[in-house]
Amino acid sequence: MSNKLKIYMYYLKYKHRKFNSREELKKYQNKKIKKQIRFIKKYSKFYKKIKSNELKDFPIINKKIMMENFNDLNTIGINKEEALDFAINSEKTREFTNKLNGITVGLSSGTSDTRGIFLVSDNEKDKWAGYILAKYLGNDLYKGCKIAFFMRADSNLYESLNSRQVQFKFFDIFKPMEENIRCLEEFKPDILVGQPSVLIEIAKNKRDVDPNKIISIAEVLEKKDEEYIKKAFKKDIIYQIYQCTEGCLATTCQYGILHLNEDIVYVEKEYLDKDRFIPVITDFTRKSQPIIRYRLNDILVEGHEKCKCGSPFTIIKEIEGREDDIFVFYGKEGKNDVRVYPDFIRRCILFAGEINNYRCVQITKDEVKIYMDENDKLQEKIYDEFKKLSEQLNFRLPKIEFEKYFYDRKKKLKRVESLVKE
Repeated sequence: MSNKLKIYMYYLKYKHRKFNSREELKKYQNKKIKKQIRFIKKYSKFYKKIKSNELKDFPIINKKIMMENFNDLNTIGINKEEALDFAINSEKTREFTNKLNGITVGLSSGTSDTRGIFLVSDNEKDKWAGYILAKYLGNDLYKGCKIAFFMRADSNLYESLNSRQVQFKFFDIFKPMEENIRCLEEFKPDILVGQPSVLIEIAKNKRDVDPNKIISIAEVLEKKDEEYIKKAFKKDIIYQIYQCTEGCLATTCQYGILHLNEDIVYVEKEYLDKDRFIPVITDFTRKSQPIIRYRLNDILVEGHEKCKCGSPFTIIKEIEGREDDIFVFYGKEGKNDVRVYPDFIRRCILFAGEINNYRCVQITKDEVKIYMDENDKLQEKIYDEFKKLSEQLNFRLPKIEFEKYFYDRKKKLKRVESLVKE
């Protein structure tokens, strides 16, 4: 069971822990990494065979490698098939409070091809709860707070936040939104947490919902969506939790700036250009399912300025999307294929005019499908923007088709998506 006293102790630890410089942070990270390496080499069969104790000598892995080596990689002897069956059954029955051998088991909703399983012990769960409370509640923990959490699947990972001070309520996005909004109005949350697509739907249909703080999770928070949510709820800041199966990677400070959580994860940066990078993460708090040099396929855009909050943690200007959502077009005159980052595709839509809802999907190297509400003038402008981009980047203009906008709430919303695999 979750230990409320432990959560409170972790809350105090993370709330008061400050770093004055990158040098101070790096010393702390090195100490934690060495301790983590000693632990995993003792308890993980996958890592026992590595002779070196230096992080740079450990293999870089991804979700596919992790799932293929799940049984040997985890330190608590849980079998992959058993964990997968357990997690799928929880999804089917919508019963998320049970544990497998005392361990919380979750299933990644997955925007990549490989399905992920995550394992979390009670102590890890308490750490996570304390960390999130420290990041987003501050002194509100003492005053009392109601948190409404919209998500695909509930988990006792989130329920661990419940206490006398904190009331946590899970809202299942599989239920009709009208029913959820009615319950939300009765609950009157102080903090509203949900995917941008859900927050937009709430914003359009809300009546008596006025949270003090709104936190975006799970999906990429597009600038246009962020502005819409801000305006609808009359907020200056929409906070973000950049979290995935592999850990809590970044959070928003009080000035609305997203920072990597470098006090719990070490991030190696695989640069694509001077600002964009793919993160390779090492989490020094996870022991049940070690995350060591784990390569995500997200594209992050780094900020190099100093934040007013004083934190030395890396600034993330934008979570641009998935690496596998880089569009790939044929080069002109038989030249090499041209890779186009999601942000350039996004701009083709946004520069065209006022478009509230859209999805842009690359079907083949020669075909792009755009889902949006019908508007001939805007469609012409989008075509013109793609034509300009093709001339700037020297790729062959693809066939562009338009269809009526739709979005399946059972999946994460991806405004920009490529189905082309290089």
